[in-house]
Amino acid sequence: QRFRMLLASPAACYRLFREKQKEGQGEATMFKGKGTALNTKRVTINKVLSNDILAQQNQYVQRCIDWNRDILKKELGLLEEDIIDLPALFKLDKQGKAIPYFPNTVTMMVLGRDLGIPKPFGPVAGGECCLERRIRTLLEPLGLCCRFLEDVASYHGSLGEVRCSTSIQRRPFAFKWWHFMP
Repeated sequence: QRFRMLLASPAACYRLFREKQKEGQGEATMFKGKGTALNTKRVTINKVLSNDILAQQNQYVQRCIDWNRDILKKELGLLEEDIIDLPALFKLDKQGKAIPYFPNTVTMMVLGRDLGIPKPFGPVAGGECCLERRIRTLLEPLGLCCRFLEDVASYHGSLGEVRCSTSIQRRPFAFKWWHFMP
């Protein structure tokens, strides 16, 4: 099996959203049940696609990602087909830093063939999040198992993602926990 590289891609996200809009699903809602946790109101595909400021910010972010893509392709000896674009959107903060608009699925945990992917809470079309469906379509043919994990309250709200919990250094318990009796 070849080495593959996953990249966040605003362009892929806009393509997916335009595709869903053409299918008549422009009113599909994002962040269902998570509006308060993500500081959002009712967000639909149509609203995202008509937000010129968000589009300009994501064009800038895509240019930055593409610049890095070219460097990584060259340095890692990758072909274009070795790169998988996962749909992602960003917004720029006051300092110009790109902040994920919804949980960034690229920042997943990889455990062998099992992937712990931050649940994006994208537009629900046909009873399923279209972002999750697209990610499964891209990754499952590679023999990977996609498991979407809800991390909005615990990590995304603090500008982190699911993998942030794996970077925590912990001290071992002073006692042998396996001998603990409740």
